[in-house]
Amino acid sequence: MRKSKQFTGVPVISLQEGQQIGVVRGLVVDPEKKAVAALIIEQKGWFKEQKYIPFNRVHSVGENVITVDRSSNAERGAKLPDIVKLVKDRIGIIGARIVTENGTLLGQVDEYYVDLESGDIVGLEFSGGFLDSVISGRAFLDTAFVRTIGKEVIVTSNEALANIIKVEGGLAESLRQLQKSTSQAWDTTRQKTRELGEVINRSLERVRGPRDEETNCSCDQHHGPNGEAREQPEQAPQEK
Repeated sequence: MRKSKQFTGVPVISLQEGQQIGVVRGLVVDPEKKAVAALIIEQKGWFKEQKYIPFNRVHSVGENVITVDRSSNAERGAKLPDIVKLVKDRIGIIGARIVTENGTLLGQVDEYYVDLESGDIVGLEFSGGFLDSVISGRAFLDTAFVRTIGKEVIVTSNEALANIIKVEGGLAESLRQLQKSTSQAWDTTRQKTRELGEVINRSLERVRGPRDEETNCSCDQHHGPNGEAREQPEQAPQEK
């Protein structure tokens, strides 16, 4: 897969003619299919003409160039009315807000990822919103959790909350894993607190034990017939 912005400026080469027919200037998104419908191509020359290459006509997306079978794969908008309609709808994924079904704002899309074989949009990279209250930086969300791609808002299922992946410094950790590790840390803290409490209670019992026995004593030596405490005789000093 590749980030959408990495398509911009990439040369498009015709395999049949062996020549460059233009460079990519943008992508046309089909929101219902959650895929790139076409590449927007700008041709060279004095009269720069904008054409479109439906993604299913792309032969290959390489590291440095994009290839098509023949130059005729790039056509004017007049011959591709469905593509032009998508362009006029102005569905822009970058900058759109991501909202769950229950109304939680996850953040704002900074970038999206495209499968190089099918043109499918496979993931969204975003920041801000709910993300800032949980982890810092950017995050990734698989489009399997995306329900609707609109002009300004992308709606996801509620399950998206547990499937956000943190993207920072080459590390990736799902929010579910973060929640799990946090829960484990809390459980460990509670267990240690419980064990400490038991140790303190046992120590108090050992200290109170002798006193309690003396307090609870009911023998005639220490108590009178009515249970009152007897005065204990003073012990005579021992002769040296």
